Amino acid sequence: MKQKITSIGTLIVGLLLAVGPQFIFKPCPTTEKFMKCFWSCKALIVVGAVVAIIALLQLMAKEKESKKLLSVAALALLVSAILIPTVIIGGCAKPEMACKMLTFPVTHSLSVIGIVLQGIGLVGKNK
Repeated sequence: MKQKITSIGTLIVGLLLAVGPQFIFKPCPTTEKFMKCFWSCKALIVVGAVVAIIALLQLMAKEKESKKLLSVAALALLVSAILIPTVIIGGCAKPEMACKMLTFPVTHSLSVIGIVLQGIGLVGKNK
């Protein structure tokens, strides 16, 4: 039961990471030139979609080893969701921009929630 709850929670996190930057917590508005935050959000959309797919696979998996491997993959993707806007691609330079004030703090929080959920699921399966 714990595994289903963590998988459903991760599914919600993945969907929010995939849909959020487009519709809910939008980054800076685009102009003639796309800023780094635009590309970071595009990468986060892909990461969120893959996390959601992994969560669905966890719900369908029957073997403990499969669920464990899917948890490790989800953890790696959720860590990359934090690294993309902070280290890999980055965001706008000014701290008052929308990406720095809204988009990235929300995506970081969602990623941390997903990491905690997958960590609970990973530890819970070892018993």
